[in-house]
Amino acid sequence: MAKSVSAGGPPSEVDVVIVGAGVAGLAAMRVLEDRGLRTCILEARDRIAGRILTLHDQRLPHAIELGAEFIHGSAPELVEITEAARIVPYTIDGSRWQMRGGRLQHMSDYWKRMHTVVRHLKSEGEDESFGEFLSRRPGGRGAGEARGLALQFVEGFHAADAQLISSKALADGGIPGEDPEEQRQMRIPDGYHRVAKWLARGLEDRIALETVVERVEWERGAVSVRARAKNGGAMTVTAPAAIVTVPLNVLFGDQGEGAIQFAPTLPIIDKMRTRLTMGSVVRVVLLFRDRWWTEKLHALPSEASLDAMSFLYGGLGDFPVWWTLHPAHLPAMVGWVGGPAAARLAGLSVAEKRDRAVAALAKNVGVSKRRLESQVEDFWTHDWDTDPFARGAYSYPLVGGAQAAKQLARPVANTLWIAGEAADAEGRTGTVTGAIGSGRAAAKAAARALS
Repeated sequence: MAKSVSAGGPPSEVDVVIVGAGVAGLAAMRVLEDRGLRTCILEARDRIAGRILTLHDQRLPHAIELGAEFIHGSAPELVEITEAARIVPYTIDGSRWQMRGGRLQHMSDYWKRMHTVVRHLKSEGEDESFGEFLSRRPGGRGAGEARGLALQFVEGFHAADAQLISSKALADGGIPGEDPEEQRQMRIPDGYHRVAKWLARGLEDRIALETVVERVEWERGAVSVRARAKNGGAMTVTAPAAIVTVPLNVLFGDQGEGAIQFAPTLPIIDKMRTRLTMGSVVRVVLLFRDRWWTEKLHALPSEASLDAMSFLYGGLGDFPVWWTLHPAHLPAMVGWVGGPAAARLAGLSVAEKRDRAVAALAKNVGVSKRRLESQVEDFWTHDWDTDPFARGAYSYPLVGGAQAAKQLARPVANTLWIAGEAADAEGRTGTVTGAIGSGRAAAKAAARALS
């Protein structure tokens, strides 16, 4: 074991130092500790969980998620954790609706419409952007609306610029197939943060919070990590190996709060600048006095009801997609925008985002903004783009970068590993299950190297 010298926090003897207490770092810590290796995590925030940010409010008996919210598809790593931790997620069913021509229309065939377009994506041959793919009008003349849905999905789900994201990567699992299991979405009613807490259980003393890593010096078989604690005190942790799990834009950052210097530099980081990038997402949560959307709305067909609405695809205003907490009958809605449209909202004040969110929702359900304003009880959001320890929402592959995550995950001299959703070898970028899988893979590789 290598010695660490600190102002307090990390253990005195460390086999692997981990940078970042998101789920990738916590999953790596759990694997290593279970194998008898001593770890410590240096985390810049005052909390664990990274881009999972769960709040609670006594007025709403359900978690308020400002970061990750859904369990997408089969998600084996997450299913395993929820079962072991006795966490009970629920499947999101309900109805999907679309605002079209000033009228709300039921969408019973959302995935079918999407697949009239995305089934033409190819995982072989020359790569191109999704925007270039759409420009060839896949699906034919009658699929214009389906192409719009596909564009909205790619910009929203992947937080991507359609002119930059790799169509080859999307073809290779970037969009759920026709298998209902892959289309499934689940939610944890009392909060995604429970996953992070379960991973950290019993090992909290290994985590140094409010400790900002500034420099990583390394040579084969030896790493020295320099950090700054909240009180300004310097800290250096040395170990035979390190796993770095910070978000991609923090890894790319050359300066400013949260930036990490590597000495010597890591060529893989410069290589990835042209293969991977981070996108933007703005999520807002509105709490209302009651579930006003279950009332008769002017834009709703007669005899129809939004009581079981789960998703609303409006396309109007700054927040084109909305969802409820269905099947929980609670007076809250989440607004979402991803990609370039979200980047344009970064840095706006909370008050401005609230105003734009209310205006967008009013347009997308065909009611007056004044009526909606009278219903609003509270509002929550978090600006991930300006958060120095995130610098964006999550990663996606650029044209030519379909295999980039695998390359980023490769060890550096069997001494340094990069992990996190951007480095998941299975290509599940932007997902919690990808982050967990990546952290576990890096930890297993590090354990083999140290043995």
